[in-house]
Amino acid sequence: MRSYGAMAGRYLKQQRRKSILTIVGIILSVALISALGTMGQALKDNLIKDTEYNDGSFYFGYNSPTPELYETLNKHVLVDRLGVYRAGHKTTLQGIYSVNVGSINATGFELLPIHLHEGRLPLSEDELLVEQWLLERLPGAPKLNGSTQLNGPDGKPRSYRIVGVLNNEKQSQIDGQSKAYTFADVKGITVDSDTMLVLTLKPGVDINGQVDAFTKLNPSLFTNGQLLALLGESADKGLNRALQIIFGTLIALVVLSTVAVIYNAFHIAVLERIRQFGLLRTLGATPGQIRNLVFREATVLSAIGVPLGLLVGWCGLWFVLWLMDQGGLKVMMMENFELTFHWWIMGGSFVVGFVAVYLAAWLPARKASSVSPVEAAKGAGSIVRESYRRMRIPSLLNLLGIEGQMASNNIRRNRTKFRITTFSIVISITLFIVFHYFTQQSLNMTTTTNEDDRMAFQLNRISTAPTGDLFSDDMIREIGLLPGVDDVYGKYSSLAARTLVSAEDFNSDVSKKTPIAPEQTKWNGASMNSISTRVFLYDEQRLEEAAKYVQAGTADLEGQPAGSDGVLLVQTIKPYDNDNKRVLMPLTHYKVGDKLTLWLNNENGSQEKLVREVTVAGILTQVPFDSAYQGSSLTVIASESGFANLLKAAPAIYPPSEYDTSRIGLEVALKDGADVEPVRSKLQEIVRDKPGINLVDYAESQKDTRNFNLQMQIFVYGFLIIVGVIGSLNIINTVQTNLLLRRKEIGLLQAVGMTMGQIRRMASAEGMWFGVIGSFWGILLGVGFSYILYKQLNTVQGFPFEFPWGASLIACGAALIVGLLSVQSPLRRMEKANLLEELREEA
Repeated sequence: MRSYGAMAGRYLKQQRRKSILTIVGIILSVALISALGTMGQALKDNLIKDTEYNDGSFYFGYNSPTPELYETLNKHVLVDRLGVYRAGHKTTLQGIYSVNVGSINATGFELLPIHLHEGRLPLSEDELLVEQWLLERLPGAPKLNGSTQLNGPDGKPRSYRIVGVLNNEKQSQIDGQSKAYTFADVKGITVDSDTMLVLTLKPGVDINGQVDAFTKLNPSLFTNGQLLALLGESADKGLNRALQIIFGTLIALVVLSTVAVIYNAFHIAVLERIRQFGLLRTLGATPGQIRNLVFREATVLSAIGVPLGLLVGWCGLWFVLWLMDQGGLKVMMMENFELTFHWWIMGGSFVVGFVAVYLAAWLPARKASSVSPVEAAKGAGSIVRESYRRMRIPSLLNLLGIEGQMASNNIRRNRTKFRITTFSIVISITLFIVFHYFTQQSLNMTTTTNEDDRMAFQLNRISTAPTGDLFSDDMIREIGLLPGVDDVYGKYSSLAARTLVSAEDFNSDVSKKTPIAPEQTKWNGASMNSISTRVFLYDEQRLEEAAKYVQAGTADLEGQPAGSDGVLLVQTIKPYDNDNKRVLMPLTHYKVGDKLTLWLNNENGSQEKLVREVTVAGILTQVPFDSAYQGSSLTVIASESGFANLLKAAPAIYPPSEYDTSRIGLEVALKDGADVEPVRSKLQEIVRDKPGINLVDYAESQKDTRNFNLQMQIFVYGFLIIVGVIGSLNIINTVQTNLLLRRKEIGLLQAVGMTMGQIRRMASAEGMWFGVIGSFWGILLGVGFSYILYKQLNTVQGFPFEFPWGASLIACGAALIVGLLSVQSPLRRMEKANLLEELREEA
């Protein structure tokens, strides 16, 4: 051995199991740090691409340009690309549909969100792009590369060749109105009030700083707000600042966890080798050499763990995304999600990993270098004498008998080890609670939460269709038996009414925090708030689904007492607040059993109010079908009989010729992974055989939405598993090493007659107490950091703070179980070893 430093390698080899456990902790921590940074930056990069895909890649636009503005922008030194879109004239198809042919120049096709399903973009003024659903409704029912005649942008009939087919849009199918696009030659462009200009600026230009200058050119300027916010070029820097704080907090917690893992490992290793360090001091080793010995061990562990952590983080993330791609999933609902590589993230993770390890090793290195040769030779570092105190609060462990009393004394006489072990558990619990809260809230913010994302097709009655039962029970059964169909739901008419709400039942925060100001009216001599209300009819099948969303009461409306007219109420809304941010909040404070006063004739100008009272049978967290939340309206759900009673109460407002309880359409939900084509073909056949029915096909969009929900769950629970493993390793490493350090002490206890069963109960009691104290502080810190994240997430989308009960219970329960299981392995090893012989050898 040429130097004391060579002892570092020997010790790490001798304690191979502990060294491997420590290295695994470093690998997982660095992997999580690098994966968080990489995924966060990749998500931002891909969000920019996705925003460009959905909203367009332009920066600014003008709704009412002039020819002079076009000429100015076309020659502007800062303008990079200039696109032109000119709306055309409507062409009516089959008496109920319509299409508007607009013209776009080549740059406009690049900047506007226009995406091909198949074919190519038009290159001349007689070529056309149309939506897929519109093809069979065009004159001549052309296919791709076929011809049709429509009114052109100038309003004159023109023959077009279909060169490209666009993706279907749900709303255009429901409305029966679509847009088609042809090519606009730059030389023949006409700029007028029907024209829209869009543009980008040259690279390096301060986009946000140019908004005022370009607004002065024409006041009709609008910005691509979401894209500019992601690029950091928006006047509102809140989104980027919130993302920086969120990911900074998460990475800081992971770094703190890494420091805790390494610190505990080194600190306990130093305590274990107090006598060895003392002997080295007696042989002439200086404090600096002892300190360097510990740092050399840290360097070896870092040199192995940090690079492997970077590799595991990148490869693990790439592998997960590859599996999703192979499974046919669109990652984050993006056409081409790319895992972007950034050297600054890898370099930063590398530096953070090494710094975390050296920070963790610093205090143990100081302790090792300050060891007194005399005290270490006596073995004073092994057993700590109990300190005397006049006043002492009785410990709950005393209730567990002699084993609990000894566990309490062990903890109190060696508070340093108690704090180290408890600190490890606190960090682990805090880390899990914070990550659980963040991932769950991210999941709630980015995924749909009701039954609407299961729907792939709609069959709707066309407004001009003859009256009659177009959607019979037989048709529902026939569609329901198709392979891949999960459920078929009837669609019914809805009513627009208002609810008269007293000041006590109205949430006053709505008027304070949002622009919503309810109308005031008089009823029975009292001033009431008049709240917009939508009344929906749910049949038995829809009510069964609504039961999943019951917050209070019941969804069984048919089982309500006769004459009560029980209804379901959704009073949670999602409006824009005064800062133009979406927020979740209750509109009213109704409870189960309260009466709702529905004002039915509020829009017909009658002096006398026609009202009907209904009873709140159940309160739902959100609307089960259609939009999950309304912006400023209450949602009331009635059964068929209750809905019929409302119609009978106001026949003049809801004439029987227009309003009844018959089906006006069907919605078809598909099973996961179902083949869409057989269902689509059958529904198209039904539409051909039954005039008056329109098919809305958004199966591809529904598939993408469900895939996105699945991917978010994979990321959420994948991160939680990694965080749980890091926390478990932290606890196992600390608890086991702490117990193994007390072999001499436990041998002495056996020597005076204590059985192994008593020792096991004593160690288990200590482990439980570590868990109890660690859980208490872990929950406090976890909730505190969760609230910090909530304040940042709340700047993106408003929602109330909810105490993370679930995460707290899971983390505390897991910490207790892992702690108790960690004790068993060292105790079994001690039970097999002859501890009395070890004591004799040490003596």
